[in-house]
Order: sequence, then structure tokens, then C-alpha cells
Amino acid sequence: MVTDVLDAKSTHNVAKRSEALSFPHRTSHILSLPYDILYLIFTQVVHNKHDFPVVISHVCRYWRRYAFDTPSFWTSLKFRKSIPEIEKYRTWLERSKDTPFDLEIGWEPFTGASIKHVKAIIRLIFPHVQRLRSLRVVEVPFKIRQVIFDRLNNVHLPSLETLHVERGWTDDEKPALTDRKFKPFHHGDATNLKHIVLKGIPYNYVIHRFTNLKTLSITSRNIFGSSHHDNAKAVQHILSLSPDLRSLHISRDDFSKRTSKTLVQPPSIHSSLEELVLSGPVEDVNAIVCASVLPSLRRLYIQPGTNLPIGISCLPTMAQARPDYPYPNLLALRLLGRQTYDMPHSTADALNMEFFEKALKGLPQLQSLTLELVDLENNKHVRCLTRTCPRLKRLEFVRCSGLTLKELKAMIQIRRDSKSLGSSSLEYMHVFDSVSEIQRLQEEAKEHGLEEGEDFTVMTPSIFTNRIVIICKE
Repeated sequence: MVTDVLDAKSTHNVAKRSEALSFPHRTSHILSLPYDILYLIFTQVVHNKHDFPVVISHVCRYWRRYAFDTPSFWTSLKFRKSIPEIEKYRTWLERSKDTPFDLEIGWEPFTGASIKHVKAIIRLIFPHVQRLRSLRVVEVPFKIRQVIFDRLNNVHLPSLETLHVERGWTDDEKPALTDRKFKPFHHGDATNLKHIVLKGIPYNYVIHRFTNLKTLSITSRNIFGSSHHDNAKAVQHILSLSPDLRSLHISRDDFSKRTSKTLVQPPSIHSSLEELVLSGPVEDVNAIVCASVLPSLRRLYIQPGTNLPIGISCLPTMAQARPDYPYPNLLALRLLGRQTYDMPHSTADALNMEFFEKALKGLPQLQSLTLELVDLENNKHVRCLTRTCPRLKRLEFVRCSGLTLKELKAMIQIRRDSKSLGSSSLEYMHVFDSVSEIQRLQEEAKEHGLEEGEDFTVMTPSIFTNRIVIICKE
């Protein structure tokens, strides 16, 4: 039996060698790949595996030559070990030649001889500091961060594009004593700085000093004040300082209770912002949304990739055209009715939902709509989807009341009617609810023959008994 298997493998290998000799154009050794193709392959791996340049330089003389002839392979310096690899990165800096490089300094080298290690790192990179492209200082002790930025205080950094600093949560750092001291490059300059991430780091000096930013991320317990009105005003102030900002991330790591004021912050316009990420109580979020006019905004997130829930109390503001709607390019909207499952729907909710259709008219680019804990009032607010959102692809209902599958089918048919929207953009709908409510909708589908039709197919995943998936057909 074993002999038969070996004979079969041997015959197969002989056949492959014979084919290669007969048709040489069908085979190609990896060393015959053009350098441009190898470069693309190597670049993808270099981004994911830090020491990959060293690995490929030890494979063969061809790859070694390629590695040494490509300075960009040697531009990522990461000090994340207890003993800084000074000589290793001295070689990397030499091989990187004049190419801008990236520097990351973590907390690991500073559990022992802290000052000695940080001085060695600074001495290494200082002769090359003018081509420093990005600087990450992650969770180092306060005194180490102070040494790093004191040494960089007077330097000229023409290549620096990214600054990422995270506070070290150690006993030697007292926020009350350090809030006034973080002033990076105070007597120097970084005129090309475009991206800043600050986590637990005082931000006031930074946002006033560097006003040509493209992205800004702030995580701070002090970023918001004592009221929702003040918090909306704080975001307006940040946006006013960076007119070219494309992405703003704000996360408050202190969720103590805030007070509310009756004052409504007048809206302000920022024309460039495309992404806004807010992490905080829904009342703060609502105040910020109502105080912002962002004509270029496309993504509104609670964290990257997760849509931010905003209260239906924002609908009256979103429905106003002054003279234009506040979010005409928004791609996804997640509307939150009640804040908890056990809260009853209020009269105020019903009044706010009266602005639902007009708010949707101001979102012509919308592709995804999620309604969560919203009272649809016997499908009343489903019908407005026959007249709005011509590019809508995804529709989700999460614990919504007043919904029937029959009305969803009618909505799809009317959207496709050439006398209405004439739109076939809708691809699928999800309904998330309690098991009992899902069972009621399933019975409705069977009763009215809605499980399989020309317009959509109703599916209930076997592992998700609280969900119905509706696939819209072309």
C-alpha cells in the first residue's frame, strides 16, 4: 500500500518535471520576478512584521541586495524591549539613508535604568531627527516623557507628520502637576504636522499651536465641562482652530454625571470634517450634533466602524435647512428612541418623530439606517422611506414597535416604482427583537405568504432566534 502511494507521487513529480521542460513558459522561479513586484510583496509583509527586512536579507544574495537597496524597509524603529536595541537601530538608520523614519518608544525600556536608556535613544536618533516622520510615545513614565520632549523642544522637524502620545498610568504622574507642562516643540517647529493622537495628555496647547491638522484624536477626562451646552461649545472651539480637519475623535474617560442647561448652543459650520467619532453619554452627543453643521461629514461613529447612536431629539435640528441641511453627505445614521428597553415612549418622542421624514430628506447620500427603540406608530414612519433616501442599502430595526412585514413589502414595492423613487438600492433589512416578537412576525409572514416573493425573502437564522433577515431581490 505504501509502495503504491510512493509510486503515485513519483509518477506525478516526473509528469510535472516533464511538463516544465516541454512548456518552460508555464513555470517561473521567484527570483525571476521583477523587482517592482517583489517590492510590493515585501512592503505588505514589512508593515505587519517588524523584523521582516532582516529576514529577507538572510534568504539569498538577491534578496539581500533588494533589502539593502530599499531604504524604506529600514524606517520603523520600535523600542519595546527592556534593553534598547541601540546598535541594531543604528544600522537601520544607516540603511534608511535619507528616507523619513518612524519612531515608537514604549514603556518597556524604562522599568530599570530609565534615564540611561532614554538618553541613549535620544543620542541615537538626534543626528537624524530632521527626517523623523512619526513619533509614538506610549505609556512611558512622566519623567521619561519630559526628558524626550525637553530634548526635542528646540528642534526643527520638517518631516514630522504624526504625533501619538499616551499617558503612562504610573504613581509618579499627578495630572494636577503636569497639565501645564506638555508643550511639544515649544521653541522649535513642526510645520508639516498633520495627525495628532493624545490619550490622557493635556491637549490645550497642542490644538492652539498646530492648526493645519487633518486628523485629531483626544482622550481626556477634562475635555468636557459641567454641562451638555459647554461640551458642545468645546467641540465647536476645537473645530474652529483646525479649519482643514478631516477626522476628529473625542473620547471622555470620565463618565461622571453632568448637569444640563436650558441654553441651546447656536450651530457652527465646519466645511472639511468627514469623520466624527464621539464616545460619551447620549445627552452630550445630542448636544454636539445639534450644534454642528458639517456639510462634508460622511461617518458618525462611537468607535471606528461602529455607528454612533443619536437621540431622536436631534431630528428637529436635522430637519432644518439653514439654508442647507446640516449633514447632506452622511452615509449612515443610527437613531435612538428610548434610552433603555423599559422606558415608555413619551409625547416628546412622538413630536420629535414628526420631523423624521424631513430629516431624511436632508440625507440624500444615506446608505445605512438603523432605528433602535423607536415607536414607528403602526408603520407611519416606515412609509416615509418610500419618498426619501434613494441610495439606501441597509435598513435595521432594533426593538422597534409598530412594525409589520406587510408594510415593509409595500415600502419596497413603492420605492421601486418609477413614479416614486424608482430606486432598487435597498439590499437587505434586519429586524432584531425579542423571541416572542420575532415569532409573531414569522406567523405574519406565513399567514400572508410573505416568506418568499418577488420582492424579498424572509429568513430566520437558526442560531439567532431574535433576528429576521429580509433579502431584497432585484
